[in-house]
Amino acid sequence: MASKQLFRTGKKQVFLPDHTVIFLRPRDTQPPNFASFQVPLTFNKLDLRDYLLHAYNVPVLSVRSQLTQRRPIRSKVHHRIYRPPPIKTMTVELHQPFVWPEEPEDKSEWNTPWMEKREQERQKQEELTDSLKKSGKWPLRDETGATHESLELRKEAKRLLREGNWSNRNELDPKFVKEK
Repeated sequence: MASKQLFRTGKKQVFLPDHTVIFLRPRDTQPPNFASFQVPLTFNKLDLRDYLLHAYNVPVLSVRSQLTQRRPIRSKVHHRIYRPPPIKTMTVELHQPFVWPEEPEDKSEWNTPWMEKREQERQKQEELTDSLKKSGKWPLRDETGATHESLELRKEAKRLLREGNWSNRNELDPKFVKEK
């Protein structure tokens, strides 16, 4: 396939690349024969075209590049406002369409219990943020009710006041136990 190219390709050989090219999931409106990549600022269109051709044997018809400016932020050290470097994305038109595989329904092979809990907390936070945006006011503590963690902590505190023996349910290493 490489011998039938209509354009001249680069001859620069890169064995240990010092860059990262990120393949971005397409937007809903993007046709399947287009693919987007996040690339370093030093990349040009020819670099991405050669990279895809030589590394993955994917011929590219055209390349478009965009720079997305980021919001200014305040430096924590000098308290000055500065703008971080922009993000460079390139959209390529592929010779053959590429369709992303569907996300699997059962993610138990990848997700550990703590990752699932983190995802649940993220979804709960998003729901709270959405409801705050719609209502326009922050709920009071009396309106939200007690969380599961605060109820468990309250029960444990009452038990400690009644019984008085504290235990964290962990076995101590014998070298830290005082002998009587």
